[in-house]
Amino acid sequence: MKYILILALAFAVSCTTKKKEEPKVESAGESDSAQVSPYTVQPCYCMKIFKPVCANGTNYGNSCEAECHGHKTWTEGSCGAPKKK
Repeated sequence: MKYILILALAFAVSCTTKKKEEPKVESAGESDSAQVSPYTVQPCYCMKIFKPVCANGTNYGNSCEAECHGHKTWTEGSCGAPKKK
């Protein structure tokens, strides 16, 4: 009986869902790319390599993530980070 209760509890915990974050919609002129509807699902697969970039004042974990958000240009490093000499 204990095993059934434990399995039922494990199943219930695994079925919980996280609230998905709404994509940020930028107004015209703020973005260097075309607007993407917040209702359009566009899959994007990036490797989990942390090499931060700054695109349009927003920090991204790497250049792939910036591209997935529609940015065509970015600078290496976090936004507002001091430049290396």
